[in-house]
Amino acid sequence: MNIGLLAVLSILPWAFYLVYTHPKTNQTRLFTAIVFSLVLGWISTELVLKLSAFLWPETSISAKVSKSILSQTVFLAFIKAGMMEELCKSMLILILALLISFDRHTMTFLPETFIIGGFVGLGFAGIENYQYIMSANEQDRVPTFIVRTLKSSNAHLLVNLCFALFLIKSNYKPYGEKVLYILKGFLLAVAQHGLFDFFVFPSGRFGVWIAMALFVGIWVWIVKDRRKYILEVAKTSYTKEEILKPSLSETIR
Repeated sequence: MNIGLLAVLSILPWAFYLVYTHPKTNQTRLFTAIVFSLVLGWISTELVLKLSAFLWPETSISAKVSKSILSQTVFLAFIKAGMMEELCKSMLILILALLISFDRHTMTFLPETFIIGGFVGLGFAGIENYQYIMSANEQDRVPTFIVRTLKSSNAHLLVNLCFALFLIKSNYKPYGEKVLYILKGFLLAVAQHGLFDFFVFPSGRFGVWIAMALFVGIWVWIVKDRRKYILEVAKTSYTKEEILKPSLSETIR
């Protein structure tokens, strides 16, 4: 089967969910957000590869210092994967959101920010899935496709949706706290990504179940916050094609 088609199919269910459930708003802005987010998702993979090659160049010299499996797993999960990937993706999500889904009159992020976060994650996952499927043996490509669809695409989507929600929820923060709140969202994305990889990398059955539990918890969180900060706001704000001004008295966790 065509590897490119499998890579597209690996993110298609999640992409359909995002578009189908998004509030019916400005269609031009929504389409623009999807297209540019997918492109930035691809660009983020290139940034990660180049930065990783620069910071940790491959060497043929064998190191004599022994490293434990635990320390290697922590490094791979939280630094080389979590920190590097989320730094690149979060930076591009923030830039694109400021360009096309930020209302400069009210200084607030629009609900399309949620779409940007999701599709940057899916764009990254699609390229990554393509590479994994291509490197797999012929008989393992379909199983790899299924695993990457259920785990990798889901993980990248959830982590970046959480960061996008932090951008939207920063609308309700005092001006002086916005930057710190967004930084907390980035650190949470790194922690989520790192925890997922930490439990999945050893390929243990127990770790996979913990990762699945993490999935469920993040999904519940996202659905709850999405209903509160996107759907309810969009019902009233988009009747005039603008988002409501945030109330600073509203408590945000």
